[in-house]
Amino acid sequence: MSGADEGHCPDGGRCSDEGHCPDGDHCPGGGPDTTAPVRVLAAGPAPTTWIRCFHPKPAARYTLVCFPHAGGSASYYFDLSAALDADIEMLVVQYPGRENRLFEEPAGSVAALADGVYQALRTRLPRRPAFFGHSMGGLIGFEVARRLEAAGGTAPHLLVASASSAPSVRTDRLTAGAGAPHDGTEPEAEPEPDEAVLARIMGLGGTSDGVRQDPELMQLVLPAIRGDLRALAEYRVDAGAVVGCPVTVFVADGDHDVPLAEAGAWGAHTTADADVHVFEGDHFYFSGNPPKFLELLQDAVRHSHSGTQLI
Repeated sequence: MSGADEGHCPDGGRCSDEGHCPDGDHCPGGGPDTTAPVRVLAAGPAPTTWIRCFHPKPAARYTLVCFPHAGGSASYYFDLSAALDADIEMLVVQYPGRENRLFEEPAGSVAALADGVYQALRTRLPRRPAFFGHSMGGLIGFEVARRLEAAGGTAPHLLVASASSAPSVRTDRLTAGAGAPHDGTEPEAEPEPDEAVLARIMGLGGTSDGVRQDPELMQLVLPAIRGDLRALAEYRVDAGAVVGCPVTVFVADGDHDVPLAEAGAWGAHTTADADVHVFEGDHFYFSGNPPKFLELLQDAVRHSHSGTQLI
């Protein structure tokens, strides 16, 4: 396993000046993201922009791959990475169109995002990982797991689906008006106004209010947000689509966008065990890394890897 690459993103990119990441999230520590160590994963042919590792732990026993939410970026999960115990190293997926990938074309489908992550992970994982996917990230993690399993590669031993409706029954309320598939039989709807897009995505949390207050920044991040919402609106999966690893569901009792019944339906998408944990809070119930959340997440990662029964 190689060492840190002197604080640069895997492709040499960095966050913008004035202490802000290009998607509106503050960089860790309040300044440009040039000091946080970012490891270049071993075995890959070259560094990848898809994966960031803020806290390298070469001696870690477990690997947790984090898939961010719609409109989100890797740096949002910096604090969670820092809070994990020494035996769990977190790799965070960075989708195109934000932060160090700001000027890349955003992906327009869940399949395209899953394909990109799959290619980045398939030869670079130091050990069999667990996946943590929040909101849209749960669907992408699910699709990446399916690709790794089909290829016979280093597939995950656990998928944690956080604040994410099951693929076959997910709600379309978030993506209403964000760009449904167009079959050419009727005029395409006018694009949703910028303010409406931001209001909808920011209403869930996970994106800085500074975006709305900075028109130039808003124009930079909107393509990625629209791309994420379009990807969600167009995502379809067969009811019989499954992964072979266990699925642990985290859902909040006050999350109006992910009803408990829709989160619990993840059990239909695994051939292994599934369990559900309900937290107090809203869509971003884990903000601040409450102790119960950290304990359950880390126990799930450790116990599923060892083959013992999930908590």
